[in-house]
Amino acid sequence: MFKVENADFIADKLAAELLPNQEFREVLKNALEAVERRMTTHGVTKGGRIEFDVDWSMHAETGNWYVACSDNGDGMTQSELEKYTTTLAVQGAGRSQSIRGNQGMGLKIAGPTRHKRGLLIRSWKSGERTMVQVGWNENDSQYGLIPIGANDDLVVTAASELFPKFVGDQRSGTVVTFLGNVDGDNTFVPGTTKGWLFKYLNTRFFRLSNKNIEVVVRVPSGDQQEWPHTAAEAVLRMRGEGRAFSLQHVNGTGEVWDDAASKTGGANGTVDLAGEGGIGIPPAKLHWWVMPSTGVDVSSRTHSGGSFAVLYDNELHDWKTSNQANTYFARLGILFGKSRIMFVLEPQGSTVTSDFARSHVLVGGTPVFETDAWLLWADQFRRAIPEAIKITIEEERDKLQAEDPDRMKRIRERLREVMQLLRPRRFRRSKEGELRGGPEVVGANSGAGTILEIPVKSGTRRRRGSGRGIGAVLSDLEDRDASPAQEEKIQRTLEPIWVTEQEAENSSIVNGNGNGLHDRAAALAGQDGRTADVLLLNRDFRGYQSMMAAVNEWANPEADNDKALKIESLVREWTEQKMIEAVEGLRQLENGRTWLTEHYDEALSPVALTAAFMADRYHTLREVKRAIGALRQTGSTAAA
Repeated sequence: MFKVENADFIADKLAAELLPNQEFREVLKNALEAVERRMTTHGVTKGGRIEFDVDWSMHAETGNWYVACSDNGDGMTQSELEKYTTTLAVQGAGRSQSIRGNQGMGLKIAGPTRHKRGLLIRSWKSGERTMVQVGWNENDSQYGLIPIGANDDLVVTAASELFPKFVGDQRSGTVVTFLGNVDGDNTFVPGTTKGWLFKYLNTRFFRLSNKNIEVVVRVPSGDQQEWPHTAAEAVLRMRGEGRAFSLQHVNGTGEVWDDAASKTGGANGTVDLAGEGGIGIPPAKLHWWVMPSTGVDVSSRTHSGGSFAVLYDNELHDWKTSNQANTYFARLGILFGKSRIMFVLEPQGSTVTSDFARSHVLVGGTPVFETDAWLLWADQFRRAIPEAIKITIEEERDKLQAEDPDRMKRIRERLREVMQLLRPRRFRRSKEGELRGGPEVVGANSGAGTILEIPVKSGTRRRRGSGRGIGAVLSDLEDRDASPAQEEKIQRTLEPIWVTEQEAENSSIVNGNGNGLHDRAAALAGQDGRTADVLLLNRDFRGYQSMMAAVNEWANPEADNDKALKIESLVREWTEQKMIEAVEGLRQLENGRTWLTEHYDEALSPVALTAAFMADRYHTLREVKRAIGALRQTGSTAAA
């Protein structure tokens, strides 16, 4: 049996691994379990309630604003309360302690370590009403019970008036009040966002309030000076007498998104992903939602479109939002319409669990996004994308299509010669081919891979330089099934699309670094910099706008609208050519040693593409002016 010499150090160490606001997740989980136990014992299926509200009793005594979680569960007797609040890894009333279940650590770790003034806990059970305060005991310099009685008693009897009415009516339940780190801390609204706890709980849980157990959170409005000072006044506010101070139901992200989709004509569903049992990858479900382009705003309740989370045991983990979500959406094949689409991934099976901090979902002990399971699931989803998502992608892509389809032909023709330099060589199978290539390299219609140009016997080795890894002995063996191949020409498909910075937020940008296309010249949309086939060009970028202004000042001082449109078309065309050359030219360096995918993510990031734009403005401006000059001479309206 292990012994613990410094439990306070363990508490602080474990607390350092927890996510922000974790104490409120822990207290809600405890409350849910307590209510479920009471309902099971009494043989009832409704009437459960959990409230996050102002501790009105403490406010009346101190004038401070403390948040309290109250439930009408089975409560705790004095002996249970003393044991459960001061013993780490305690078995608990539910007797459900396990690595995958309740670990008996949560609130004791997350609560006192983040609220050094402590948690004030009142509990009612079997006629006993007990109150304790657990936190940092300055006299003993350790975590534990803090004296609260007239004679420095650690445990006192709580008057029935100290419990909310719904707890008193049940004559059982618990109230946990969070007292902060210093005297007078406002834990009810600790920052500027009044609905912070309401949104946190919605984003933490997938589905919550139902006909059996209601979970509500007090959400104030107006300045603190306008808030009511008693529970009775708060009730009047809910009846419309004064500024709103309402209790709002916490339904969870899944319910919020379901409701938004059904009310606005959106769509939602689930795609079953088979996994691959032969290699240890379990099945999963990918829940999806599509919202209309306008009229939907769920940001006050949970995360909005373009968000991705992982579901385990009704809790949402590993949230990816905004630019963080770009690579995950791109992996699923969503390059356009991202801001209208949401995903929740639900891995299934006995190998799925979460870590101690409840921050990551694990598959076989490894975070989901670090496993091959995620890659396989994403591939399986791309082969079964729901029609509603396909339609959304096409709708958003159509909004951004180029107006001059011949422009790309002119650009490709001008770049044809320079793109022959360092041209990557790709091959396909051919019975008449003079070269030889392995099947993993030269597949039907694949057009990708390495070619073996030096005839050697199957299974023989070629001399290599020293300093290579032991695995290199395998790469020295020629494929016995090498087949005839011939070189084929590459058809580039990089597509330039002009967007505003706001429109770009709807796309899966590669390596946006938190800024996306904001104040950047261009970005790639796709899974990574090596393979992305969409080039987003920022029409709001000040470098582009200044070039437009300079050309108009030189060639269109009278501000003629038709001339301005032609100038804009020419500036765009030559900008596109420059940026396409930068991207495709760099990709010609691709090899298996010094230019890998991660290098392209850096080299073709929005920051790097902005540098490419700014470095060659002289050439772009000169070509635009020359094209305009040619138009003046011919009087033609065709592009130069």
